[in-house]
Amino acid sequence: MRHVSILLLALTCAGTVLPVRADAQGPAPHGPPPGASQQAGATMRGTVVGAENGQPIAAASVSVHAGPNSALTAGALTGADGTFRILGLRPGRYTVRIAALGFSTVTRPDVSVSATGPQVALGRIPLTVSAVQIEGISVVGERSSVRLEPDRNTYAVRDMPAATTGGTAVDVLRNVPSVEVDGSNNVSLRGNQNVVVQLNGRPTPMHGEQLGNFLAQLPANMVNKVEVIPNPSAKQDPEGMAGIINIALKESTDLGTSGGLTLGGGSTGQINASGNLGYQKGPLTLFGSYGFMDDRHTDSGFTNRQVLGATTLPYAYLNQSQSGTMSPLSHSVNGSAEYKLGARNVISSNLIVNQRRFDRTNESLNRELDAGQDPLALARQTTDGSSSGLTFDYALQFKHSIRPQSDEWSVEGRYSRSSNTDSNLLTDQPLTVQATPADSSPALHLNDTESRTGNWTLQADLTHMLTGRTKLEAGYKGTLRRMSNDLAVGNYDYGLGTYGPDPTQSNAFDYREVVNAAYTVLTQNAGKVELQGGLRLERANTNFDLKTTSESYANDYSSFFPSALLAYNLTDSKQLKLSYSKRIQRPDTRQLNPFPFYWDNLNAFQGNPRLKPEYTHAVELGYQQSFQHGSLQVTPFYRHTVGAVRWIRSLREDGVSVTTFANVATSDSYGSDVTGSLRLGALTGFGGFSAYKQVTDGSNLTTDVSNSAFGWSARANAGWKISSRLDAQGFYMYRAPMKAEQGRISSMSFLSLGLREKLIGDKASVSLRVMDPFATMGFGSVTEDPTFYLRSERKFGMRGAFLSFTYNFGRAPRIRQQPPQQPQVPQDEPGIPR
Repeated sequence: MRHVSILLLALTCAGTVLPVRADAQGPAPHGPPPGASQQAGATMRGTVVGAENGQPIAAASVSVHAGPNSALTAGALTGADGTFRILGLRPGRYTVRIAALGFSTVTRPDVSVSATGPQVALGRIPLTVSAVQIEGISVVGERSSVRLEPDRNTYAVRDMPAATTGGTAVDVLRNVPSVEVDGSNNVSLRGNQNVVVQLNGRPTPMHGEQLGNFLAQLPANMVNKVEVIPNPSAKQDPEGMAGIINIALKESTDLGTSGGLTLGGGSTGQINASGNLGYQKGPLTLFGSYGFMDDRHTDSGFTNRQVLGATTLPYAYLNQSQSGTMSPLSHSVNGSAEYKLGARNVISSNLIVNQRRFDRTNESLNRELDAGQDPLALARQTTDGSSSGLTFDYALQFKHSIRPQSDEWSVEGRYSRSSNTDSNLLTDQPLTVQATPADSSPALHLNDTESRTGNWTLQADLTHMLTGRTKLEAGYKGTLRRMSNDLAVGNYDYGLGTYGPDPTQSNAFDYREVVNAAYTVLTQNAGKVELQGGLRLERANTNFDLKTTSESYANDYSSFFPSALLAYNLTDSKQLKLSYSKRIQRPDTRQLNPFPFYWDNLNAFQGNPRLKPEYTHAVELGYQQSFQHGSLQVTPFYRHTVGAVRWIRSLREDGVSVTTFANVATSDSYGSDVTGSLRLGALTGFGGFSAYKQVTDGSNLTTDVSNSAFGWSARANAGWKISSRLDAQGFYMYRAPMKAEQGRISSMSFLSLGLREKLIGDKASVSLRVMDPFATMGFGSVTEDPTFYLRSERKFGMRGAFLSFTYNFGRAPRIRQQPPQQPQVPQDEPGIPR
């Protein structure tokens, strides 16, 4: 019967729902003869814990037998707090077996159930760690790569060789349904870039371009899983209109010591290496990982502009052709430590350090044409840029657990700091019509930027079971964020032989933001129905100081963020849910800074210091079902946004195209996501399809940017186990063209293929990935305005082949107990010890 218990646990780990009747009436072993008076049945209770540390063991199998070698009478699996309850036992003597993977089985013979005592208390049942290893079974290989839960979808990275071989976190995100990453590494969810990206459940200390560069330089083999939370509860930070994408880095360790090493390279000149080491013994758990990446990419494109209406500009058309290189280099370190102070207290810490460098060159040939498209003037502009950055993020947490996920509280302090320096040399060389230099002294412009960001966070969370089925969660979070930015622009003076400052473009600012928040969430479990309601209150104080002009912009505001969830379990494998949440998107400093930043002498970016935060009301209706060979999830959604922030482009009288931001009146988005996974023998995979319509009311602006557009995207990730050692995987995504404010954006597609072969058992593997073989990765857009028509396109040169070798060392991996996806709600009864 031990094999039955092990099978139950293996099926549970594999994601299969196997109902166990814990309330069934069992036979009456050694009990009264037929016709005797019957009791309603006794209840057996107990708690399964680890013998070494006293921690509860979740998902342990408890089986009740009528005798030492008899058939199974009743059984149950323990909850997250290690407790179990078996109902309806008739009077008699039973044999109880308790089994858990990685632990020795405990047998309690001759357990008596009395006709006069309706309660049987087994108390705490300690299990000792077993030295027996399961040979020939890889539970990790059988687990689904996709896990659908009421509030989130989780995608494991371990079976993505088409992303992890020489790839980055950006490649991993491109494999996730509903998530898109464009060529500039901007992350979006369901077509919306207002999404919060978290690392290990905490908001990243970087934003905008810095965040994109960080993700593009974080090795993919440091990522464990990606969680997509499109409609978070009031417990989560409310930032991000589209929801939250959490990137969980690898930091779980096996018993004893374990580690791994990965080395790789690619045809683009890429070199990548990473390693990890974990140690767990008794109360101490340590983990560390390191990743290095050096790469080189080319990009090319064009921007063609037509001037419309009356103008003082000397040309009617301006065509720019561009080509360049990008060379990222990064070092990433992730470390965590945990120490258990007895059975109920845990102190833990986490550290993330990233050092990066990004060199780029760009050459642009500018052609000014008359109305007949004959050349009037030519110029060649080159940009040589280099940036470097350092990010440091440290968190310290203390947690006290009476019953995990049922009665516990925690306090966490966090400090993060990010610094960036950026230097760009712009050379503007006028040319003759024959494309020869017209002037031996080209104009030289030097832009130097230094930015620093500091974040301090204090958070306290409490979870408490009010009754057997009602859970209360409450907490506080205080955040202080400070950022400074200094931009120095200099123009080269050939007479003086030095760069003279340009006060019209040089600027400096300081930004300070304080947010105090308190939340409460109440969850009620009523059999097949789960209800959840929450409310978060926030007070934000922001101040944006322009040191260059001594101007200051303050914006203090209070907000409330309700959330609600109704989930109904039709069966063990089918669920309906309805959820609502209110979200906020606060403008960042890049969007607020009013001083123009010039990419070149014809294109500038300028912020708007009067931007207000945007608020979104999001409603989702979801249906999800698990099958024997996979799962399906259909999620219609609707989002209504007040004061949505949009890109606005305009053409100045001097011919410079300016991109800025503005709050539009409202924006509505509605559509549906369809996500599915498949496990069919040697074939596995998951995919998604999203279709949505966006309606923008921009009539409140001087330039009306109202828009109504339909968009859709699809992606598929398929794996094929060719043999016990060799497997293949492919990924393809496509985003259809769609209208946008002031124009439209073009379609985008991407293909990646991978092969992986296991060596030395499961200790090593070699992987080959072919990325973007048909060179389709690119981006295009059209912008239309009464004064100009602009069409642009970029190709990112991502095509390449990448080879990597991975080796795992140390003790053979063994399974550590994980809490079930939906923890059981304990029900207290008097007289039953825990």
